[in-house]
Amino acid sequence: MVNKVIMPKLGQTMEEGVIERWIKKEGDKVEKGDILLEITTDKATLEVESYAKGVLRKILAQEGETVPVTQVIALIAELDEELPEIGEAIPSGVKVEVEVEDGKKEPVGVTLEKGEPVAVVSKTGESLPEKGRPVAEGRVKASPLARKLAQEKGIDLTQVVGTGPGGRITKEDILKKVQATHPVGRRSHPFRDTPKLKVKSEEEKKVVPLSPMRKAIAEAMSASKKTVPHYYVTIEVDMTGAVIRRKEILAQMKGKGGVPVSYSHILTMAVALALKDFPEVMSSWDEKGITVNEKINIGIAIALDEGLIVPVLRKADEMTLKEIASRTESLVSRAKEMKLKADEYVGATFTVSNLGMFGVENFLPIINQPQSAILGVGAISERPAVVKGKVAIRHLMKLTLSVDHRVVDGQVAAQFLARVKEMLENGEW
Repeated sequence: MVNKVIMPKLGQTMEEGVIERWIKKEGDKVEKGDILLEITTDKATLEVESYAKGVLRKILAQEGETVPVTQVIALIAELDEELPEIGEAIPSGVKVEVEVEDGKKEPVGVTLEKGEPVAVVSKTGESLPEKGRPVAEGRVKASPLARKLAQEKGIDLTQVVGTGPGGRITKEDILKKVQATHPVGRRSHPFRDTPKLKVKSEEEKKVVPLSPMRKAIAEAMSASKKTVPHYYVTIEVDMTGAVIRRKEILAQMKGKGGVPVSYSHILTMAVALALKDFPEVMSSWDEKGITVNEKINIGIAIALDEGLIVPVLRKADEMTLKEIASRTESLVSRAKEMKLKADEYVGATFTVSNLGMFGVENFLPIINQPQSAILGVGAISERPAVVKGKVAIRHLMKLTLSVDHRVVDGQVAAQFLARVKEMLENGEW
């Protein structure tokens, strides 16, 4: 039996993935559970296991290619089994006849299955590119810049030969097509010369293509700002007692191993316990009603070179401080290596974003839908403060809660922040 390997859908927002690396090669034997390849999604780099046993007979999507979810990327079968003609690459120089009916081109003599990738073919009599470009039905592989440039110049992408990885159309391919289709010549004006404008050439500009992660961040944050009525509540916390107690904890841990407790770990525990008193802050808006989440799953915002990722600390209210420290550091290290599992960055009911380590005093984070709040954490800094009628130097920190006004009223938000402040200042963690 021929088994199709598809691009898996790992998460509700995933629409496509990038083939990072094939671990198994064509001709390799495959057992159930073997790792076939690594893919990069908008969240992480993940390993894809085989659900079939046999031989990896055909790889249909090469390393570096961006593939829509559910598209077939490989075939697993026995050595003597006949493979279906799915997205077969057409050798260089071969000419394929094309029948045209109602404006739709169909290659002659190629078996196609609806919704599966087909080979891009040329018009009758034209030589094909060195490799046929397997694409989903109605989809042409092109970089975001190439698509934008093609739209501006009125170029039909289906008429462009891609020279990028896996036949991907690049900016240079579009520019060559423009030059071939519309030769540029200078037009003289009968009365005056056309003014010369100094324009920065395309070659001097650096354009960074959108990664799946950056694209997902842009879409999610734009949607949140457009649809969620944000408001912000800020409170100042005296962390002097927490600073002293943390030093004591670190001294007790010295030589015993374990992850050193940080202020982020302390804050996470205080937030988790405060959420037990104010579960409304974890509610989610829906046109049908407001859903109050029962599980305290705290998302920890982590900055990567590619963008922001938010792994989830599940049931944080049931953990000890040492367990929070250990689990958080495991998530952070694997997030930076892009090795998180699919279920480790979904399901957060509240998010904590800490920029204090960069010296940021205060900021207004954007809510991660469908959550209704996110806590922005500023730096702990020594500043003068009035304590019992006297001025003293204290360790102060600002917390800002971004809140969805459709779900959480100002009074509840203020009470929640006050509870977090109380727990941090009184050492209730």
